[in-house]
Amino acid sequence: MLEYDFWGDDTLAREPLFDEIERLRRSRDHESSKPLPGIVAESWKRCLADYNLAPDNVPRAEVLTHYEFRSIAQDHEDLLAVAEAEVEKLFLRLVDSEYLVSLASANGVMMLFRCDHQLLGDMSRLGVLPGSVWAEDRQGTNGVGTCLRAGRSVVIAGKQHYGLATQALSCITAPVVGRRQALQSVINVTTARVSDDRTNRVVLDIVERSARRIENRYFARLHRHSNLLRLFHDTESTDLAEEGRVAIDDNGLVVDASSQVTTLTGLPTDEIIGRPADEVFCMDLSLADIRPDRAYPIPFSGKNLQVVFNQPEARRSRSVTAHNADMATSMLPAMFVSPLQGLGLAEKDFRVDPMISLLLERAEKLYNAGMPLIVGGETGSGKTAFAQMIARRCLEGETETLFIDCAAVSSQRAGVAVFCSQPLLRRKICLVLERLDELDESGQIALQTLLENRDRRATERIGIIGLIGSDFAQFAKSGKLRSGLLHRLNGGTVFLPPLRSHPDLAGVVNDLFKLESHHLGQPELRLSDEARLVMLNYHWPGNLRELRNALRHAVVLAESDRIGLEHLPEDIVSEIARTDLTARSKSQTSRIEAALRHNGGNVSLTARYLGVSRATLYRKIQIQKSREKTSEVESTGRESKTKASGCALFG
Repeated sequence: MLEYDFWGDDTLAREPLFDEIERLRRSRDHESSKPLPGIVAESWKRCLADYNLAPDNVPRAEVLTHYEFRSIAQDHEDLLAVAEAEVEKLFLRLVDSEYLVSLASANGVMMLFRCDHQLLGDMSRLGVLPGSVWAEDRQGTNGVGTCLRAGRSVVIAGKQHYGLATQALSCITAPVVGRRQALQSVINVTTARVSDDRTNRVVLDIVERSARRIENRYFARLHRHSNLLRLFHDTESTDLAEEGRVAIDDNGLVVDASSQVTTLTGLPTDEIIGRPADEVFCMDLSLADIRPDRAYPIPFSGKNLQVVFNQPEARRSRSVTAHNADMATSMLPAMFVSPLQGLGLAEKDFRVDPMISLLLERAEKLYNAGMPLIVGGETGSGKTAFAQMIARRCLEGETETLFIDCAAVSSQRAGVAVFCSQPLLRRKICLVLERLDELDESGQIALQTLLENRDRRATERIGIIGLIGSDFAQFAKSGKLRSGLLHRLNGGTVFLPPLRSHPDLAGVVNDLFKLESHHLGQPELRLSDEARLVMLNYHWPGNLRELRNALRHAVVLAESDRIGLEHLPEDIVSEIARTDLTARSKSQTSRIEAALRHNGGNVSLTARYLGVSRATLYRKIQIQKSREKTSEVESTGRESKTKASGCALFG
């Protein structure tokens, strides 16, 4: 008979409950030698004694109305803003193992929800949906509800669920705490497939680290107006999950601390709040003597910890402004690039096909309406040339176009010097912000200030065209930009499609080939059929830039009037060397094979890369395998017939 730790002295009163739990377990074919984990056993006891739930009559999870869900999301706006990118990252890591990922509120409402479309049907039949409510007192023992009730990480595997309807699920959850260690939300991963204890432990570690990363980002947002101390074992570690954070007021007293601080120091949060930070952490220097953003060692209870002191954003911004004010005039010429120099594809070289023409028309309307314009696209897709065309078509003669490399601004920590410089503010200009997604924090604050000033000065037209390496939806989810700046830039968006999805790839190849051969003084050159097929079958991860470089490579090496495979870059030819290039019907197969190799064999990433669903990609792979198998059987049959004929002739 299994043993449970029932609290209290009235053992006889507890026996019926004990017997009922054992009876339920036997009815589910549980291993009698393997007791329920303590946290699960306690939950089952609550289901029987406190909630009066019958396992075969647990109600389906309630799903909030659209209005109710929107109200919950608004109440958790700051949390969702910092958690969304981490939830997406966790989903991409686990999707191939058939897990869904969600973030639930402190009331058990699934607010963020990421699930592969192939699993969505099964999950919805079990009631696992966006906006569904998973409280323990309503749904019995379950990952989200039991984690909220216990306040710690939980694994509820299969038949450990109290309700019969959810026994097919395995749920792994970890809590996310907010102010003063109050439980704020739960991050949850769920699968409908059988998983063993070892796998569950590995996934639990991944989920707990994601929860700590969300917690630390949320902590920084909650205390963005306070000084922060960041604690860690190793400054070389880049994982935010390993970091503890302490909020400090202007008097040096501890205001709050993240849960990882207790893990690193062994000090409960309640014991350090209100005490001087330098005293709590045995620091040799006072906070006034610590230089911001620099790591200092602190021996603490036999541990070698590192501490970094960070000031609030506004204070840091004022400091950066003062430090960089004298750099503005000297840096501007280096940061700004003439639109006629160093931009790769010039306008006359940019192929304006019907698809690009429609995008240009859309972009012109948005820009002329005074809206910031975001141009997204993969590397080499022609974003800079596209922005140059917009600027030339839309701007008046007295308006100057300036290109700013945001990555260069960030590397020199000079965002304030560039965006707040007086020469810039006095001009009537169009700013083209290249690599906007790499702009650092100080640069973002300065750019936001520039946009706010622009809105107040309607007579001074400052046009904004931002260039990013993805579409705007992915960019917004990445969390790379401050929310205030993101909303101000979200005026109009244009996404340049990758070359591999172009409906007229052959036309693009022909036009650029003519352009390169003419520029290099060999207009009589022509592409061989083999070389053309290679270029049409290749997936072009570098897009127009890679295609143009490949054509230039071929033209330079050509010694006659014909370009063959030997003139193309070796890496491109080797990518599809196993494909029969004389068979046009295999062009899609070769492109899929090349894309799979490019993405390390990951089917989900390859599907997104090619712009198709995972199910579609699987189907195409299976069709090709069937064709290869049929071809192999036919080939074997022909060989057998040949051998039989030989035997008949010589027998």
